[in-house]
Amino acid sequence: MSRCVQVFSRLAFLCSVVSLSLMAGCSRSDRIATSLVEGTVLSQDGKALERATVVFHPTDAQAKFPKPRGTTDAQGKFQLSTYDTADGAPVGKYKVTIEQWYRDTPDQAPTNHLPPALASEATSGLEVQLSKGTNVLEPFKIR
Repeated sequence: MSRCVQVFSRLAFLCSVVSLSLMAGCSRSDRIATSLVEGTVLSQDGKALERATVVFHPTDAQAKFPKPRGTTDAQGKFQLSTYDTADGAPVGKYKVTIEQWYRDTPDQAPTNHLPPALASEATSGLEVQLSKGTNVLEPFKIR
């Protein structure tokens, strides 16, 4: 009986490994090629905006990939990620939104500290065209 259980356990393990491998392979094939994208977010007076979330919204309604996004560091710099960390974004035209959510005090809910118009792709006024290769964007200056 224990020999049968060992064989069954090994078979179940092998099937799960094969299934996971097939699932990983399928999800990769659905990905659109990306190009590296890096940029900076600055205040109007040129100071870096830290912890700002930058989201790229494809203008092509038929686009079938996650919205590329990045978060700024202490120097206001970000790299876009679509599928994996810092893998960039597919080539194309995008509208850009920028938000900066944090708490003023520990007992308060987080609030967006940037103008509300920047949070909507319809009102941000920010657009970019990404091309193949590495894209180093002009700084976004928050008004």
